[in-house]
Amino acid sequence: MPMANDLIKIGDYIVIQKQNYRKLHKLNKPNSTIMLGRDSINLTGIACCPYYSIFKMISSGNKKNKEYNLELTDIAVNLKDEIDVKISGNDNRNIVDDGRSQKLTASEIENLKVDAYRASDIVETLITNSSTFHNKTEYSQDKYLKKKEKKYFEYIQILRPNLRIIAEIMYKLDANKIQGIRVDTLSQVISFANVYSEGVHLLYDSGSNGLMAAALLSAIGSGTSGKLVHMHPGNMSQKQALLAMNFEGEHLNRCISVNVYSVLRQFHQGCDTNNTSSEVIENSLKRKNDEVIDHKVKIPRLENDVISEIVPNVDCDSSEQTQPEPKKPKWHFDNIAASELIRDKVDSLVITCKEDPQNIFKELMEFVKPGRPFVIYYPVAEPLQQLYLTLRSYSNVAALRLINNWMRNYQVLPERTHPEVMMNGSSGFLLTGYILK
Repeated sequence: MPMANDLIKIGDYIVIQKQNYRKLHKLNKPNSTIMLGRDSINLTGIACCPYYSIFKMISSGNKKNKEYNLELTDIAVNLKDEIDVKISGNDNRNIVDDGRSQKLTASEIENLKVDAYRASDIVETLITNSSTFHNKTEYSQDKYLKKKEKKYFEYIQILRPNLRIIAEIMYKLDANKIQGIRVDTLSQVISFANVYSEGVHLLYDSGSNGLMAAALLSAIGSGTSGKLVHMHPGNMSQKQALLAMNFEGEHLNRCISVNVYSVLRQFHQGCDTNNTSSEVIENSLKRKNDEVIDHKVKIPRLENDVISEIVPNVDCDSSEQTQPEPKKPKWHFDNIAASELIRDKVDSLVITCKEDPQNIFKELMEFVKPGRPFVIYYPVAEPLQQLYLTLRSYSNVAALRLINNWMRNYQVLPERTHPEVMMNGSSGFLLTGYILK
């Protein structure tokens, strides 16, 4: 019997996979709907099913609306296994692509899509009414079946999100939103930063959509004494990848997200902007009281009973006492907790930023313990080259290395292996080193 953590729950992030396509989705309600390409899929019934379950897409719409319900099944059947092709040609030289090889019309094919229960029935009918399919070579027939399987594939699988899957989805969706960070770059950052479960680690992130924070917090693990101080330049930190990991509350609370300017003010001055708000409230109260007093001064010639009618029961002290103390926001306590952690020094420093990292590193390097590593990621090399030359003159920085993450993906198929046509080999640059005493 699967454990509760192995079951799909409402409120969790899930990954929906259809062949090689994956999509990240938050299951907010039991009857939610998701779009996969042009297909609208109703996710009713997947809650409380085990992760990695396979569902068959059952058509529930008409010809125009591609709507599908899901039915739990044991295995996804490949189209090639259901269709047995026995006859093939020796070559394709005599085949002419004149657009008249298919005897079925477009309207007949659309009716076939609605009436057929299985994708194999549609493809078998197309093959039967094709005048050139059986004359093609075995390789061409296999290529045709793969193309049709991609179009009519009727199975999806629900995966549990993990760091590798989330990194790949975000990279393929829009690499610029995560600064081009690939999963191999994440592994190198964790390795160079020496992230371990009992340490306190400092991260400055201004553009990875929470991916770097998710990687470091995942390496720290749950049920440990490790902490992650996540500094960011804005009002709110980017947390999409961090929330998509479905961390438990105890694990997620190990990440303290703070504004970099606010926590540094808390560290150096011992107070934050929350105190100024109370002063503003106090000053505003004093101004109101002064106005009342001035009004009383302006009417000294009136009789006492008239004064009591105009300004009844004016008491400055009671108004100050009844004013409730403003409730301090969560970031106030996060700043205090983060400043205490960096005051005791951290075990590693990781910087992933869109701006020039030189001033950021100089400001944050004082919080790193002696002999501990730092890692700086940047999409291009020039700012890291300037920082590398600057740090070479520092006596408290050692073992500087500037490396490039380059990887080539290969398409591996029987008797044909070559690099992928569309790919980006570079995944930014890393500047690593150690901070000495």
